[in-house]
Amino acid sequence: MGPIASIVINVFDCRTCVVTSGVLMMVGFSASCFVTEIRTLFVTYSLIAGLGTGLAQTGSFVIIGYYFPVKSGLVTGISISGIGFGILIHPPLLQYLTETYGVHGAFLITGGIALHVCIAGMLMRPSDIERKRKQRVGKEQRAKRNMTSICRDVRNVYHVFSNVSFLFFLCSLVCYSIAIATEYLFLPDFFIKQGSTFQESAFVVSTSGLGSIVSRILIGFALSDEKIGSATLYASLNGIIAIFTFMLPLFNTSSFLRILYGFILGLYSGGTWVLLNTLTLEILGIQDFATGVGAALFSCGVGYLTGPPIAGAIVEARGSYYSAFLLSGAMFFSTTVLGFLSTLSKRTQPRTKDSELKVTVLINEVDTEVALIQTSKPMIETKQIPSEYCDDKSTAAAVIDVLNPAIKSKENCGDDYSEGGNKETCTNY
Repeated sequence: MGPIASIVINVFDCRTCVVTSGVLMMVGFSASCFVTEIRTLFVTYSLIAGLGTGLAQTGSFVIIGYYFPVKSGLVTGISISGIGFGILIHPPLLQYLTETYGVHGAFLITGGIALHVCIAGMLMRPSDIERKRKQRVGKEQRAKRNMTSICRDVRNVYHVFSNVSFLFFLCSLVCYSIAIATEYLFLPDFFIKQGSTFQESAFVVSTSGLGSIVSRILIGFALSDEKIGSATLYASLNGIIAIFTFMLPLFNTSSFLRILYGFILGLYSGGTWVLLNTLTLEILGIQDFATGVGAALFSCGVGYLTGPPIAGAIVEARGSYYSAFLLSGAMFFSTTVLGFLSTLSKRTQPRTKDSELKVTVLINEVDTEVALIQTSKPMIETKQIPSEYCDDKSTAAAVIDVLNPAIKSKENCGDDYSEGGNKETCTNY
């Protein structure tokens, strides 16, 4: 559902995307309360509620990148630690609701909980990027604006998928999703088959949520250090959890070790969701960020969709639950390799956008700044050094005299030149 969320964000904004997601989740979960056939449940639970979940996650990720493009890792780590908290309380909460109100009542209450996403969405004030996007098309008709935005989104998609580094990153996310989906689906049954109780197995999953909270916060703080590379963290975390996955039988000897494995699983896998935001922003830049996050979450969806059936087929063919974890470990290692490959190709430069030529002139001892907008040109900033030249000129004439040599010299950005005894400095951004 990532691409759909990206279109909604590019056409409207993150607030609209998240509020819509809350309504869809409420409708999907609540409608599941009245379902009596599994085929109808695929529509209400998988399609409607699943679409709402995808919109909520994409909108929440993108708004963080829009507001915090510099410290996105730290902010993302702190904000999405709530997901780990949800993993921690969800199993016991769902078990309590099911035992108390039944399956249908649990669906209805879950729909009411999901509706609170709308409140969070209303608090997402549109960022400067979203406001400027609306200002550019504010005078056009609604239908024409939507079509223009959709066409622009198609161009964004082409630019995103032409980036080799990002393609490697998307492939790594598919492998990661296959691995993590297999882990959480087969881990409780694996421990139960080895003699663990149902409550203990559920507690192992809850403990992974606690590890995920710790992981997301620590990774966020680690990313605030410029000496630590995001791609290095991404590959290292998945490589470590791959090793622990292969060693899973060693953790099956006691309840303490089972719970410890659950904590380790969350500790080394939860940080990937923080790095997803940061790496997408580093590879693509802010202009294609929304489209990139949508593509990344779509890749995760592909892995979650295909991983469990593949693992189930392997378990059925081999007759051993451990074979599913061999697949999971192999996928974690593949994530590590593809994560390193995504760093081999240099990040493509952001596409040229409207440029702003800023000129600061000292006129009558007053600094006057003039901005000139140029389309698809390098951004230039020219500053007039104080001189007596401006004293004999009017404000408009002085500005024109400064602009003309600056525009002529913009191709040789970085070189100083002089004209009429005045020196301007051109800096290419």
